[in-house]
Amino acid sequence: MAPDFKPVLGREDMRKLEAATIAAGTPSLELMERAGRRIADYLEAHRGVISASSAHPSLLVLVGSGSNGGDGLVVARLLMERGWDVSVALCAREPAARTDAAKNLRLWRDAGGSLAELSSVLHTLHEGGASWDAVLDALYGTGLDRPLEGGDIEVVRAVNASALYTVSVDVPSGLCANTGQPLGAAVVADATVTIGAAKPGLFVGVGPDHAGRVTVVDIGLLDVDTAGITALGQVLDRETCCTWIPPRRRTVHKGDLGHVLVVGGQRGKTGAVLLAARGALRAGAGLVTTAVPRSLVDFTNAALTEAMTCALPESPRAEIGKHAWDALRPDVQRFSTAVIGPGMGTGAGAVALVEDFLREFAGTLVVDADALNVLALEPARLSAKLSHRRARGQGDVILTPHPGEMARFLGTTASDVQQDRLAVTRAFCAAHAATLVLKGAGTIVCDGHSTGFNTSGNPGMASPGMGDVLSGITGTLAARMETSFTAASTAVYLHGLAADLVAARSRGPGYLAREVADALPSASAALGLTVV
Repeated sequence: MAPDFKPVLGREDMRKLEAATIAAGTPSLELMERAGRRIADYLEAHRGVISASSAHPSLLVLVGSGSNGGDGLVVARLLMERGWDVSVALCAREPAARTDAAKNLRLWRDAGGSLAELSSVLHTLHEGGASWDAVLDALYGTGLDRPLEGGDIEVVRAVNASALYTVSVDVPSGLCANTGQPLGAAVVADATVTIGAAKPGLFVGVGPDHAGRVTVVDIGLLDVDTAGITALGQVLDRETCCTWIPPRRRTVHKGDLGHVLVVGGQRGKTGAVLLAARGALRAGAGLVTTAVPRSLVDFTNAALTEAMTCALPESPRAEIGKHAWDALRPDVQRFSTAVIGPGMGTGAGAVALVEDFLREFAGTLVVDADALNVLALEPARLSAKLSHRRARGQGDVILTPHPGEMARFLGTTASDVQQDRLAVTRAFCAAHAATLVLKGAGTIVCDGHSTGFNTSGNPGMASPGMGDVLSGITGTLAARMETSFTAASTAVYLHGLAADLVAARSRGPGYLAREVADALPSASAALGLTVV
C-alpha cells in the first residue's frame, strides 16, 4: 500500500482490524492507552482554542461503559497529570469487571480522580456549562448500531445545549459510523478525533454537521493489506493529494500543460462558463478556450481576456443551437480535455452537442451542470453510452453532479441520495464506466475501483458558481494527471482548500466563487507547488 493511502473503514472492518492487531501481539489495553494518549495530545495542541485565558484548562469528560468510555478515561488521567482540571461523569453503569474500560476506571481512581454526579453535570450543561472550558464526548464510538434511548438522549441533548467547545472520540456519540445519520440523536461536535482510520459516517449524510473538523490519529493498528481488509476508500487530504500532482519543470511551456475547452453559456448564464474557465486558468491550464453562443463571444472575450473563444451556432433564445459540433469539429483535436455543461441549458442544440461530445471527443470529458441534466433525460441509456466510449479507447468521462442532479439520474430525490451518499456513489460507479464526483459537504469521488472522501472546504462554499469553478479545475488537472480518479480527487481537495484560504481571510460567509478561483495559486502553493 502507498504510504499516502489513509483508509476509510466501516464499523465491521474496524472491528476486524482491531482484532487482527490484537491477534498479532498488541494487547487491547495498550491500544486503548495509545488512543487516549493521542487524543490527549490533540487537546493539548488545541489548548489555545479550548481556553485562551486559563493556564489550567477545565475539561468535562463524559464516558460510557464501553471501549469509547475507556479511551475517555485514559484522556482524563493523562490530562490531569499534565495540570488540567478534569471532571469525569459516567453516563452508564460501571464497566463490566476485567474489561479494559474497567481497568482504566480503576487507574483513574488510583490517580486521585472521582466521578461527578451525573444529574448535577446535566443541569450545568443545560445552563451553558460554565464550570468547564470544553467537553470530551466519549460515550459511544464506532460500534454503536442501535438508536439511543432515554438517558443517552438526555446526555446528548445536554451537550448540544451547552456553549462548550466539544470534541468527540472516534465518532460523535449517536452518529452512525457507516451512514452519517443520527441514531435517534447525536452529539454536534466542534472536532472529532477518530482512531486508527477514518469512518465514512464522518464525511457522508449529516456527518460533517456533527463531526466538525476531523483528525485521524495513528495508534499502531496493522496495515489494512496485512490484515486482509479492503478499505471502503481513502481520505483526501494534503499529504495524499500533493503526491499526485506532477511538478512543473523549469523548461515547461504552456503547450505542456493542456488545453481545456469549456462549453456552455446562454443569455443570462454566461457567468457559469466564465467561472469554469477562470477555475481552469487559475488551476494552471496552459490554454483555455470557451465555446459559447455567437452573440455572447464579445462579452466573454472582454470578461476573461486570458481565455480564447469559439463562436457556436445559437437558437433565437441565444442558447446553443443545432450543428454546434460542426463549429468545433475542425479544431477539436487540439483540446486535451473538455468541460461541458456550465450554463448551457437543455434545449435541442444542447442535447445534440452532449451526444456529439460523448460519441466523438477523444480527450477526457468533464460533464457538469446542464450537460448532466441532458444525460438524465435518458438515464437508462447512459451506461451503454459510457461503455461504448471506453471500448473505443476514448478519454475518460468525469461526472460532477450535486445531489439534485444525481437524483435525476436515479429517478429519486436529493433527500434519498443524501441518506446514503456512499452506497449511491458505489452503486452508480459499479454500473457506469465513469468517474463520479458527488458534490456536497464531504464530497465523494469514485471510479468503481477507488473511492475518496474529501476533507477540505467549509459552509461558505454554499453559494452560486462554486461547482463551475470545480469543473474548470477538474478539466485542468485531468489534462496532466495519471488517472481521472487522482485528477478529480485532487481537484476537489484543491477547490476546498482554496475556499478555506478565502474563508480564513473573510471569517464569514458571503465570499464569491471567483474569489475561490483566484485563491487557487495560493492553495497550490500550500500543496508544495511553487514557481519560484
